[in-house]
Amino acid sequence: MLTPEEILAYNSVKREDLMANMHYLKDRGLVELMMGYRPPLFAASRITADGIDLVENHYEFNLRFPPSLDELEKMSEKIPILVERLVEEADFTSIDGEKRRALLRDVQYLRDELTRPVQRWRKDVVRTVLSWIEEHPDDPEELPSVRELREALEAEVFDELK
Repeated sequence: MLTPEEILAYNSVKREDLMANMHYLKDRGLVELMMGYRPPLFAASRITADGIDLVENHYEFNLRFPPSLDELEKMSEKIPILVERLVEEADFTSIDGEKRRALLRDVQYLRDELTRPVQRWRKDVVRTVLSWIEEHPDDPEELPSVRELREALEAEVFDELK
């Protein structure tokens, strides 16, 4: 069990936020509080089995307590612009028939994937769909945004995603 002073020693939460956050976690069943003689102050706290399970499941944890993505969102700002350029390039490509329809479907699939919140992008899916798109034209210069999009994602965003 940790006392409030021990929790504050980690410098992970401000003193004025500690009580509200601990009571919130208690209400959710993620921690237990040993109450002292001066409520709402607590004398000690400990994590529950549900709290441990939540912390160990990174996907569920990030869904319930989304991380601050300000930096990640800033890095990914140009991605929608590149995707829209790719959509235009695919519309005006010289490819015809079934190959054109497949290209347009792949571009739309990529667009749908990248319109999700950044933390929910599936790196492997994006990489695979980009590979599919790159295979369509005979001349790689017909879709220059694919290379730029891949470079932007690899250099800026994918390294930050888990």
